[in-house]
Order: sequence, then C-alpha cells, then structure tokens
Amino acid sequence: MIVKSIPVGWEVIYQRAHGLLAAEIAFYWKTTERPPHFMQTLLAIAEHDDGRPESRSPENLTEAGAPKHFQLLGRSAQQYRSVMEISTAKSRWNALLTSLHMTFLYEDEKYEDQDIEEFIKEQHEFQKKLLKELKISQTQAKKAYRFVEWCDALSLLLCMDRIQPEQRRMDISLGPEGTMYQIWQDEKERLRVEPWPFEPDFFTVEVEYRELHQLQFKDADELDDGLRKAPVGVRKWDFFKG
Repeated sequence: MIVKSIPVGWEVIYQRAHGLLAAEIAFYWKTTERPPHFMQTLLAIAEHDDGRPESRSPENLTEAGAPKHFQLLGRSAQQYRSVMEISTAKSRWNALLTSLHMTFLYEDEKYEDQDIEEFIKEQHEFQKKLLKELKISQTQAKKAYRFVEWCDALSLLLCMDRIQPEQRRMDISLGPEGTMYQIWQDEKERLRVEPWPFEPDFFTVEVEYRELHQLQFKDADELDDGLRKAPVGVRKWDFFKG
C-alpha cells in the first residue's frame, strides 16, 4: 500500500492501483517506439505486484497500529516466488519482464536471509533460460524492461505526490534508449515531460484512493475491513505536450 497522512486520517492507494496507473501511462507511449509483445508488456506493468497481500497481513500495520507504507515492509522470498508463479503462468515474456523487475529492485541490497539471496540467483538463471527460449539478447530484454521500469517510476511519483511545485523539474528515470526524462507541472497544473515520449499531445490518467478516517487499527482484519468500507476517490493528472 502507498500510505499518506491526511488531516482526517490516512490516504491509501493499493499497489495494484499504482500498477494499473503505470499501465495507463504505458498505453500512451509512441506506437513506433513500443516494446515487442506490447499487450503482454502492459499486463506485466499492471500486475507485477499481484502476488503480494495488500491489507490482510499483520506486516501491513506499524507497531502503533497505523497502515504501513510499502517502503517500510520487510522482504519475503515467499511473496516474490508467488509473484513469479503468477507471471510465469501467463507467458514467458511476462515472466521475463517481471523477473528483471525483481532483480532490478533487490539484487544490490544486502540480505541476511539466505532464501532471498537464493531467489535472486534463481532469477538470474531463469532469465538466461528465457532469453534463450525467446531468442532475444540481454540488451533487447533490458531495453524492454527499462520501459516497464520507467512507467512504474512515473506512476510512483504521481501516487506519492512527489511532483515538485513552482514548475521545478525532476528526473523520472532512464527510458528504453537510456535517455533521462524530466517532469514538471506548468502554471495550469498540467504535467509536462521532456523529451515527450507519448503518442497524443494531451491525455489524462487516473488512480483510485481510499480515505481511512481512523488513525489506529487493532489488527490486520480491522484494517482490511476499514479499507473495504472506506470512501473511494479518484485522482487525475493531465499530461500536455505544449
């Protein structure tokens, strides 16, 4: 969950909603520069977190009983394997992109858990196998994955309210060709991206969020119940080429 403190309690965006927003962003990419297997790529972007429980695990509460932001969660090889099991059942391309995402996020971290280290090693071997079966190079695969990571990074910036005010620019991430993209908000609160990577000159994306009007929860079941009953809002962003 992406959790933000608000005056009435907490604002929560599910990780799966963030994934859907990332896929919306990807959908508008220039048609001539889209990665191969574009439909499968969109699914990989939208569903790369689907193997993780959102609100029913005790881990999703802080010691004080507040909903826990995803960056504070621990690492679990069991959850990672669940993610990979789901992606592998869909297609080898989906599995490859999801596996590359896993190693991108976690391979440079130091772990005391041998199971996680073993999982990372498994993914490197799995990637070699998939590259051979799909008859593509590691360079081609990494280019396609950079597209996934770029859309994921921009979605997170939006969901976490990281866009800077007063037209200040900030980096998004490296795109498929290795170009660094920047984003800023113009005087009409429209979002600009440079260089412009999208097909249309103007489009709108959105994500749903939930408001929890309760600061503390006694357990994961109470949190889950609160989220199911919470009012749902929609946040929208307009992107404009200018």
